[in-house]
Amino acid sequence: GEAGHDRVDQTAESVAWRHQRMEAFTFLDDTRLLQSYRLATLILRDQDEAEDATQEAIVRAWSSWGTLRDRSRFDAWFDRILVNVCRNHMRHARTIRMVALDDTHNLQTADAHGATIARLALEPAFARLTPDQRIIVVLRFWRDLSVDDIADRLGVPAGTVKSRLHHALKSLRGAIESSEGAGR
Repeated sequence: GEAGHDRVDQTAESVAWRHQRMEAFTFLDDTRLLQSYRLATLILRDQDEAEDATQEAIVRAWSSWGTLRDRSRFDAWFDRILVNVCRNHMRHARTIRMVALDDTHNLQTADAHGATIARLALEPAFARLTPDQRIIVVLRFWRDLSVDDIADRLGVPAGTVKSRLHHALKSLRGAIESSEGAGR
């Protein structure tokens, strides 16, 4: 009777839900996965950790599919999960890892020597940022997201993003200036 009808409706709904989830995860093509991996690498500064974080984010996204309210916002939703996974990895990291910046960071300088000097100054300064500051700097300048988009992805007010970005840039400037002063 009616109980059987409810079971059929629930099964059809479950099949539709699984189909939508499968369809959404087809958005995670090679290009988007590579972008997610690069984002995690910039935040975590370790390629192995970034690979683990990206895979963990995929698993978390898959298992928490029901929390995605607007399917058209899949990218922002997935970025938020990835950033939270990276933040958790940074909180539990016991050592500071130094990773050489590669060409994906595209530091603009006049020559190769200048690029090397810029990397040497930037790496230790970037390492000193708090996890939240590092995440915001990467999302703003590598992902080229607006303050509002970052706020949306992180679930914080835009003013918080602006404040963290301001303090991060101030910290980076101070660290770079002090390293330049020490080199003279």
